[in-house]
Amino acid sequence: MRIGFLVGGQLGNLKETVEWASANGFKALEINARPGSPLIDPEKILKRGAGEVKKILKGKDVIISCLTWCPNNMDPNLKVRRRNNEHVKKMIEAAVELDVPVVSTWIGRVPGSLDKNMEVYAEVWPSIVEHAEKHDIKIAIENCMGNIAHSPYIWERMFKIIPSKNLGLNFDPSHLIFQFIDYLEAVRRFGSRIYHTHCKDTEVLWWRLSWVGYTGEGWWRFRIPGLGDIDWKRFISALQDQGYDYVLSIEHEDPVYHGVEGFREGLIIGLRHLSQFLP
Repeated sequence: MRIGFLVGGQLGNLKETVEWASANGFKALEINARPGSPLIDPEKILKRGAGEVKKILKGKDVIISCLTWCPNNMDPNLKVRRRNNEHVKKMIEAAVELDVPVVSTWIGRVPGSLDKNMEVYAEVWPSIVEHAEKHDIKIAIENCMGNIAHSPYIWERMFKIIPSKNLGLNFDPSHLIFQFIDYLEAVRRFGSRIYHTHCKDTEVLWWRLSWVGYTGEGWWRFRIPGLGDIDWKRFISALQDQGYDYVLSIEHEDPVYHGVEGFREGLIIGLRHLSQFLP
């Protein structure tokens, strides 16, 4: 496995980001490839090619593990939905040019019940998955509460509707902790669908939870790996048991380590913690 991190421009341009990652022992970058991204803009890659990016990476022992952008791919506004879907397809095409095997995004959501969301998913997502199949790219859905694909129960329904092996997960255990879902059992059940991982921790503030209850606010927060409640040794072991041998991508959303210097410091703390569990 390689340890990397998700970045969207916090460390400067792509060259500066790669140089910092390489100098500090990181082996992979998950790039936010949103429209107009200052690091990798899929539209520019499709127009100009990937030569400049590959030149920056040459000799650095740092790979681009994933292109990521997480919009609402089922936006109720059909114009916005089409725009989002088309950009995800451009990410897929750009990933081919860059020799990046994985693209990560959200399923999205619409107002209403889970059944209603599954109906819209069955309408919207087949064409995106077919595009990924055509280009031999894996789509990894992040299991964030910001979209409908936030629990194992829903993943089962997703993969039953679209069984394609090109559709899987960007597995982030931090989003399962505050739902009281067993993240280790989820790895065991869906190991074959995990195509990328987000290493973000969650700290449950039990003193606060006991006061406001689980419907209250402020009783959990995201942390750097090792500063929350996730057992990273067991998590990594569970991934290995399922045959996962790709990237552990630190997603830094820790409110304690803020600003550019906090971003760097938090990433290095995460790297040190995760490294002890790898050969």
